[in-house]
Amino acid sequence: MGELTDAALARVPQGLTLPGPLHALFAWVEDNGLVHRGPDGDLYGTLSSEWPTGPGTNVLLRGNPPDEVEQIAAWLGPVRDGLPTLWPFCRTGSDGSQAALWLAPDGRDLVVHLGSGSGSLLTCVLAEDAVDFLRLLAIGYDEICWNEDWHEAPQAEPGRSVLNEPYRHWVESTFDTTIPATATAIVPFPAEMGDEDTEDVWCRWVNAATG
Repeated sequence: MGELTDAALARVPQGLTLPGPLHALFAWVEDNGLVHRGPDGDLYGTLSSEWPTGPGTNVLLRGNPPDEVEQIAAWLGPVRDGLPTLWPFCRTGSDGSQAALWLAPDGRDLVVHLGSGSGSLLTCVLAEDAVDFLRLLAIGYDEICWNEDWHEAPQAEPGRSVLNEPYRHWVESTFDTTIPATATAIVPFPAEMGDEDTEDVWCRWVNAATG
């Protein structure tokens, strides 16, 4: 394994089982030379060598971010029964939104979204199957935190493709799958912070935990 993968996996909390496709995602980033070290020394990975202006989704895979527990506590605010078992592993938007692996009360490991609150309000399960999360990234939205755009296919700017073909091909060929046109094919009913009528298990848990 490489430095980014080692740093990221060292943060996986006890009780969480890292799905193989997420491990493979970090390995693919390493194998393609898409690991970077920020000015503060933190490691991160991208899905394209042209990030952030190249084709495809501009997520940042996280290696060794500081003060992770404090960040989770700040996002949730006061909770009734302690912090959830979460592994934030990528930034989904420039507003600070994140995706995380969550150990749900029923024992499932789900990929969930933590909207920044100051921008995206998206608070829902992004994928029950880790391959679906990789498929979501392959659709081509600039940022996956803006669910109001999910009912339409990503819009290309003049002279710029929305498709990250190397990543897209890797997902399709490695996992014998296809990439849908829109995000609603994977997350048909995205929930937002405070939604009271949602059936989304992550949003309902956050509502109950934070009151």
